[in-house]
Parts: sequence; structure tokens; C-alpha cells
Amino acid sequence: MSSISRIGSTLLLLATVAMSLTACQSTMLRVNDCKAGDWGVIGNKDGDQGFDPRFEERKNFCSNIDEGKIKIDSAASYQAGWEQGNFRYWQRLGKQDGLAAKPVSSFADQAASEPVKKNKTPLHQLAYQQGWISGNADYWRGVGDQDGVAGLPASGENARASEGLAIGFNRLSYLDGWQTGNQAYWTRLGYLDAHEGKSDKEFKQHALIAQQAGVQVRETAYRTAWDLEIIEYWKRLAWEDATQGRDVNTRRADAKSRGLTFSEAEYKRMWEQRLVQYWQDAGKDDGYGKPNQLEDRMANARRNNVFVIAQTRDVYQQAWTEQNTRYCSVDNAFAYGRSNHRMAIEVCIGAQQNRAQRAWMSGREYEVVLQQQTFRNDELHRLADRRSDAERRLARIERDSRRDQDDKSRVANSDSANSDRKREQEKHELREFLRRTYDEFEDLRRWNFRYEQQLLQIKRDIYLN
Repeated sequence: MSSISRIGSTLLLLATVAMSLTACQSTMLRVNDCKAGDWGVIGNKDGDQGFDPRFEERKNFCSNIDEGKIKIDSAASYQAGWEQGNFRYWQRLGKQDGLAAKPVSSFADQAASEPVKKNKTPLHQLAYQQGWISGNADYWRGVGDQDGVAGLPASGENARASEGLAIGFNRLSYLDGWQTGNQAYWTRLGYLDAHEGKSDKEFKQHALIAQQAGVQVRETAYRTAWDLEIIEYWKRLAWEDATQGRDVNTRRADAKSRGLTFSEAEYKRMWEQRLVQYWQDAGKDDGYGKPNQLEDRMANARRNNVFVIAQTRDVYQQAWTEQNTRYCSVDNAFAYGRSNHRMAIEVCIGAQQNRAQRAWMSGREYEVVLQQQTFRNDELHRLADRRSDAERRLARIERDSRRDQDDKSRVANSDSANSDRKREQEKHELREFLRRTYDEFEDLRRWNFRYEQQLLQIKRDIYLN
């Protein structure tokens, strides 16, 4: 079979499995419907899926599941539910076509579609038209919103009405969408001006241009967005300024020169937060293997374009202490020792320095012992392999010897006698090898056990005070 044929067969199998799973799932849903016994729901589902009324078929199926759930009024309940579902089915198709900018006459296309023919779906033009009206309205609302966001005047409806003549133009929906879009247009202008640090006096120029273009002006939308974003603008600058040598005095003058409202309280708060983080980060960086450099950092703060604030000392000290404790922990010192990396033990404080020193040395000792254990283990494994090979060879020779002894037709001559002597000699040598290496093997195992105990003891001792 060619590769193309195999691929085709695989795809066919997968498709068959998928169809089987879908059919199985559909059957389970129908069984559950029968057990529930709500015939209005059953009919509604059939109508909503575009099926024709099929009460008798559902009844026959459910009679094998739970016949007691089939009542005198089941047929009427099914029909009422089906009519609701069928209405919703056509309403949904109409809304889809309306949203897709198709004319209401597209009902004829839906009526002649393959799914409708296949399911023998009864037509419901009124439901379709209702759905289409809703979809068409949403379509023109979206177009209006798009034009409003683009800063186009509401008078653009005339051009849109002409364009949409073939599909039906909904003026009220267009204008509703345009109002929403126009609001977003002015909101965006206010946001962009504030985001770029421009004065809200820019509004006058925006308004002039809009009036000339016939675009409705919404000052409230502009100023609401500008007022919110200008705060974020100053907060962003405060975050940058705190580590670039600028402070509130600089920005206060800057705001005045540019005619900007200065969000001083928010600026100060963000400026201070940035410096708190700066001193925390400095403490963390110094704390992990470096001495406490707070005094030097404070003395050189201005040279480094940062500021000393009221929290500087506490924030730095706490961060440095936490990191120093982590750096000087016995686990960390032990890991440094094992990796044979130098550790700045001199930065550790008080008794922690002695514990870290001992743990670092223990880490070095641990690696030495571990290497010795690895060497002995390698020897043990090599010897174990040799002993296993000798035992297999000895077992094979003994089997051959027994086989020859049991062979009644074996000729006793000089050749057979020589063969027997060679076998006996080889058996003797193999047994001697196994005897001789027994003590060596056990000694290696004992060494391995001693190393294991030694490693455990080293790790236990690092936690002793």
C-alpha cells in the first residue's frame, strides 16, 4: 500500500470514528430527553434544529426507554414546543443574514438551502423577517459606531443610506451607533492629549476642526477622559523621575510652564513608591553576599540621581537583613561548599558566620566523600559484573558436564577425556575466582555503607549549633 493510500485510509477511519462518536452522543441526548419526559422541550429542540415535526418518531423511540413518560397530552406539548423552536430557528437565520448585510429577500435563499431541504424544515417567513430586522439594525448600528469613532459627521447617514439602499437602511440604528461612536471619538481625543502631556486647552482646536467638519462636539466626554488620564501621566513621570534626579519641585514648575493641571498628590505618592522599591532592591542586592552599604549609598544618592526618603533606612535594612540571612543560611553555605565556589562568609553576622563557615567546609568534605563513594561504587559494579559472568560460565560448564555424563552413546576416548579435564580445570578456576573475590565484594559493600553513613552524618552536623 502506498503512503498516500495509507493516509487516505487513516483519514477515513478517523472520520468514521468521529461520526460514530457524534451519533452516540446524539443518541444519549435523546435517551436523556425520554427519561426527563418533557415533551415541550423535546419538540422545542427539534424545531430549533430545523427539523420537521416528528412526534411519532420520538414517541416510538421513547417507548423503549420509559413508556410511562408518554402522556395523553404529549403530542400537543411536543407541537407547541416545536412551533417555538421553529420560530427561533428562522429568527436566528434572519438575524444572521441581517448582520451580514443581506437583503430581507434572502429568505428565498434560505428556503432553498441544502439544510432546509434535507431536514424538510417548514418555512416561517415572519420569524425570519423579525430576526432580519434585528440583525439589520445591529449591522447599521455597528456602521454608525464605526463612523462616529472615525470622527465623521452624522450627516454621513445620507451617503450610508444610498450605499445601503439594496439591503435596507435603518436610519435610527445608524444614528444610535453614531452617537456611541462620536462619544468614543471625543473620549479618545481627551485620553491621547493627556497621555502625551498636552494641555486640555487643546480641546478648543479640536472643537474648531470638528465644527468645521460638521462633527458634533462633546466637551464633557473629552474632559472626563483627559482628567482621568492626566493623573496617570503624572504617575508615570513620577516613577521615572524618582531614579533620574527629578522631584516634585521640578515637575511643579514644568506643569506651570506648559499650562497643565499638576496632580501633585498622586505624583508624590508614586514618586515615593518608586524610591521605596529602589531602596528595597538595593538592600536585596547588597544583602546577598555583600556588606551593608547603606551609609555609602545614602551619601552618594544624589550622584546616582536618586533620593533619600524617610523610609530609606528601614526599607534598606529590612531587605538587606532578609537577604543576608538567606545568603548565610547553612543550606546555602553547604551548597556553595559542594560546588567549590567562594563564599563571602565575612558578611555574615555573629554566630551565623561560624555556622556558615562550618557548613561551607562540610559541603567541601561532603563532595570529597561522595567522590570516594562513587569510585568504590564503580569498582563494586565492575566486580559484580565479573562475578555474574563467572557464575554464568560455571553454570553452563556444569550443565554441559551433566549432559555428557547422561549421554549413554558418548564414546570414551582420549578426546573426551581431554575435554573433561579442561572442563574440570575451568570449573576449578571459576570457583577459585568466586571464592577469592567474595571477601573483596563484601568489603566494597561495607565501604559503600560507611560512605553512606558518613554523608548522612555530615549533613546532620551542619545544623548543630
